[in-house]
Amino acid sequence: MYTKIKICGLTSISDALLLRRYKVDYAGMVLYYPQSKRNISIETAKEIITELKKSDIKTFAVTVSPDKEQLQYIEAAGFDYIQIHGVLKEDVYNDAGISIIRAVNVKNAEEIDNEISGLNNKSKIKGILFDAGTPGSGKTFDWNALNKLILNNTLLKEKMLFLAGGLNKDNVAKAIDTVKPDVIDVSSGVEYDSDKRGKSPQKVEEFVNAVNQFR
Repeated sequence: MYTKIKICGLTSISDALLLRRYKVDYAGMVLYYPQSKRNISIETAKEIITELKKSDIKTFAVTVSPDKEQLQYIEAAGFDYIQIHGVLKEDVYNDAGISIIRAVNVKNAEEIDNEISGLNNKSKIKGILFDAGTPGSGKTFDWNALNKLILNNTLLKEKMLFLAGGLNKDNVAKAIDTVKPDVIDVSSGVEYDSDKRGKSPQKVEEFVNAVNQFR
């Protein structure tokens, strides 16, 4: 099994260069969500995308309940995917010209079932991302409960499965072994321990090595 790596919350060209150096598969950028310390402008996102397009790294616009205008800016910027937390509005779904990754914030197994029950027959949704109850909190959730649900849910077998939430070099191998996701998604787990913004080169290297050893 080959699990791909997505590093989320890029804020600078320096972050992009790190992903290129360690041959990460996917990159995520937080947009239109000022509550997040990783939020960046669409102009900065364009600069990062330009750097990432020098390699094969696919880009994700990470959003919360985006509207049609925001979708248009995201598509014009050249993103490959839009990752949607919060509400997936019907007009946004209908107008989307890029693939959608639907994010589900997990508090318990029952909530997972309820969240994904409405995703049938939505062909633009190419993947489902499972994150902790509070996204960006650096906390994990019950991977065993998710694994049981995956085994009994046909929809989850048809979509790309992303696993996020509190992942780091020390627990990522267990996460992959338990859930067997298509993509492992990390943000806070590869950031500096201090208040310094951005991704830590050492932590990115350690995380990528931890995943590569499991492959």
